[in-house]
Amino acid sequence: MKKIIFICFSMFVGFHTLAQRDEHSKFFIKFSPTQLVVGEMNFAYEQRVSPQSSIELSLGPTVSEIGINKFYLNSIIGNMNYYGGGNSRKESGMGFFAGLVYRYYPISVYATAPQGLYLGPEVKYRMYNTYFVDNSGVLDNKIGTTNQFLFRFNTGYQFVVGRRFAIDVFTALGLGYTVITQYNNYTIFDGNYNLYKTDWTARTRNKVFFSGSIGVKFGIGGNRKDK
Repeated sequence: MKKIIFICFSMFVGFHTLAQRDEHSKFFIKFSPTQLVVGEMNFAYEQRVSPQSSIELSLGPTVSEIGINKFYLNSIIGNMNYYGGGNSRKESGMGFFAGLVYRYYPISVYATAPQGLYLGPEVKYRMYNTYFVDNSGVLDNKIGTTNQFLFRFNTGYQFVVGRRFAIDVFTALGLGYTVITQYNNYTIFDGNYNLYKTDWTARTRNKVFFSGSIGVKFGIGGNRKDK
């Protein structure tokens, strides 16, 4: 009789602990301030799809010519001034990005999605627009574009505070492919008309590169629970 009572009590405690652990929000709306270093205003929505997995969709605008991308992208395209002239400047423009991550939370004893240690693949597309302005005011502005395609492996740990607030510490490592088009103005002397001619010239480069990031997201969830 004592054994039966002990078994029933153990089952009750186990189910009660599991229920308490699983009472956190099943979705979070998040923002990552650390992604501003690559010109991303990173908003994300994570939704639990099973006790140990979730899907996270990220979306938002990008801003060129800020953060580390300004120096990294210039190193790919090289020196545009070899065409001559070079009397132009760059100005920031708006683009966008979109990403999708499947997250698997493997340690079911200590966590259920979307809480705890996770890992999973990520696919992402990112576009930057940059305005090229002729300092002399003769030419209309040109818009240069940078298109990036990323495939990375994500891992991290998501802390849930008070059941409705999330702190998501993450890392991502993988490969990317980028295509960059930039412009530079040049001036030449046209002997046929005995005058100087100013125009834009374009340069396009592409490169496969190593992609890595580390950062934190802050999120808020709701009261919706699984039935």
